[in-house]
Amino acid sequence: MSRFQKNTLLTFSLLAFVAYAPLYYSIRNAIKKETLLVTYDSPETVSYFSLGDWEVTGKESDPKTLRILSELIDFEFQKVTGGVYLGKENSLSSAKKQRSNFLLFGTFEWKEKGIEFTPRLSSVEQKSTYSGKSVFLPYEERGKLVSLMYQSLSHLFDETIRLHRLIKRTPEWKFPSEEEFLSESEFVRLSEYDPKSSYEEKNSLLKTLDFSSEYLQFIKIGLSLEKKTEDSFKEIWRSVDGNFNLSTYTKFYVAKNIAEFYFTKKEFSKAIEYATAARKERESLKSIFHSDYADTISLLGKALVLDGKKEEAVYYLTSARKLYETLGLLKDPSSVENSYFYGLLLYDLTQAELASYELSSIRGEVFEGPDQVYLDFNLAKVYYDLGRYDAALSLLKDQRQIIMNESLANHDIALYSYNLYAATLYKSGKWSVAKSVWESIVNAKSTYGIEEKPYHRFALFNLAVLSKLRNNPEQTETYYKQYVRLSPYGQIVDLPSADRFEIGKTIYPYTWDKPNPNSFTDLEERTIRSYTGRYLFNGQDEEIRARTYENRLEDTNLFLDDLLNAKAFLSKPMSALRKTLFGDLKRFEKGNQIVFFDIGPALNHPEYPGVTSLAVAKHFSGMEVVLWELPGEVDLFLKKVKPELKDRLYAFPNIRILSADGVGEFQSVYPDPKNWILRNRPIPNLKGKTIIIRAANSIDIYEPYTKILPHFQNIGSELKDNPILYFFNRSILLKPAGKEKFILIGNQSIRGFHHNFQSLDRNGEPPYSILPFTVSEEVNQ
Repeated sequence: MSRFQKNTLLTFSLLAFVAYAPLYYSIRNAIKKETLLVTYDSPETVSYFSLGDWEVTGKESDPKTLRILSELIDFEFQKVTGGVYLGKENSLSSAKKQRSNFLLFGTFEWKEKGIEFTPRLSSVEQKSTYSGKSVFLPYEERGKLVSLMYQSLSHLFDETIRLHRLIKRTPEWKFPSEEEFLSESEFVRLSEYDPKSSYEEKNSLLKTLDFSSEYLQFIKIGLSLEKKTEDSFKEIWRSVDGNFNLSTYTKFYVAKNIAEFYFTKKEFSKAIEYATAARKERESLKSIFHSDYADTISLLGKALVLDGKKEEAVYYLTSARKLYETLGLLKDPSSVENSYFYGLLLYDLTQAELASYELSSIRGEVFEGPDQVYLDFNLAKVYYDLGRYDAALSLLKDQRQIIMNESLANHDIALYSYNLYAATLYKSGKWSVAKSVWESIVNAKSTYGIEEKPYHRFALFNLAVLSKLRNNPEQTETYYKQYVRLSPYGQIVDLPSADRFEIGKTIYPYTWDKPNPNSFTDLEERTIRSYTGRYLFNGQDEEIRARTYENRLEDTNLFLDDLLNAKAFLSKPMSALRKTLFGDLKRFEKGNQIVFFDIGPALNHPEYPGVTSLAVAKHFSGMEVVLWELPGEVDLFLKKVKPELKDRLYAFPNIRILSADGVGEFQSVYPDPKNWILRNRPIPNLKGKTIIIRAANSIDIYEPYTKILPHFQNIGSELKDNPILYFFNRSILLKPAGKEKFILIGNQSIRGFHHNFQSLDRNGEPPYSILPFTVSEEVNQ
């Protein structure tokens, strides 16, 4: 502030003091603020800049030239010190875009004898765009264009700061030397390189390029890194380390890439080795105040944590967090992940309060789907240990929405969270609800193989503790014996006298595999696989293939009858399932607006052709029942089955016969009129209908899993708009309307599922059971 400005403000302040005291103090504070010294060594004075897209004036241009110039300038800017070059604007995270003070770009014009380039700069703080002096270069000297562009852009940058008196330091530019100038032919050949091309195309081109250029060496090394084999990495690092012809940035780039590869491969000792080398190269570059350095020491800290060296990791994760904060990049994805590890590490080091602050600060930042579910579990676990049960409950309820939206109800993390939810409910005074939640986890063993999972053991232990606290010694002994039987000897915990429950530990990122959004969870896949490929269809007699008997699949009818009967008393899970499938139940009276597909209905049976399908058609007269049978079996039905048995089948007007492979592409087989046997009956219109499918002793046991998974994916994709209930062998699966993925929600009894003998015995099992945590966001079932 100048002396004149100070005197003017002083005069006004004296007048204000006489007229209005608050105005006087406001002006006095403004004077103090304006007269504070600003040091040019502070982080606030560092310039953050990025590289934008080139602009073209005139009708002519050369995309290849524009592309290679962008790559070359970006490569040279990476070597800058004294400022923070964030990278190409179009590849930056939103946090880095917001942090950038300056955007460098330029305008090209192709003229008759050469190329003219006008440097341009957009200042975020000034909200203005500035242009520098244009440079012109003949076509035959295009190899020098990078150097001229670099000089013109850096000059415009420095002059903008100087002329507008911006309190920013100018970066220390590393101008390309004359040795880096390319000839016209070299420039043209290099412009053929496209980073987005396939490995084979890039490799073929680079083999033909052999001239002195550090950038050429850089992209050749980058291509070698794409091989991603241990031998290639060793050879690359051996050739790079100690090579004085390569820049420090190139060495840093190689070491960091190798470290990241080993980190993703979970070979953490090697990741630590190369991350340490990358850190040293970055320090040699004298570019520590930079996001690249923060990323490197963060990677080093994360690898140390996952390698079990948590005390050593504290320094690196703490330093990385402080550097991200100073850089103003706390919302950048790399910083968020660093905070995630840092928060979990604080928790492991008994700093739960600090951990809760760190983890809660990143919730809602960049995480989605399974990543968010894991974060919510970890944070809820911290809240639980701190005794903040209301916060934990609220978080777990929000988590349930994500679990249901992502079809993760049967994923391990969902069941870990469910166990934690029950413990939190107990701590909140809702012991009866907590008991029902733990019981649902224990009872899930009738649907899939859950007994080997830690959360199943935890639920048994917690039920034993609960029974002990409720003075029920018999139940306590029963649950605890089951817990001991299933637990590894070294992990068995004695029953406590207080309400201390088994929850498990927090779960670090990269210690679990991301679920495939188009596939089943591990528990679901193992259950479906257990049915598939048991028998060879062509290796059995046609009589065996068509084996069926009356009332064999009556449990399906009982299940559907409960869902469609408005007067039936249903549990909360069944009520939720009814709402998902049918909404307004009045529309679906007697099975109206429902299409039932029975895959492999034993149409070729000599005495009871399609008898289980007939039972459905008879029980639900409004339901369109499609017998989906193999063409060969349909031919045998038409040729060998007695006319009176066929007439019995045809007597039901809601019966249809589809002659097609049960695992064929639905979009191909369903609409083709040639596949429908009863030509006088229309193909059911599926729009707005609820779909029910059954595969019992058909494709479920004859086809391999490699065909069954695509079958589910195909049905889910083609009938995305329809809600679907699928009876696959004993399992019951659901696909809500608007989604493509099926989830396992329950199972039927053993009745009728003995392939080699007839039995209507349920062996003491209920007709069906539903997993309460799979059908509704509401967890208090």
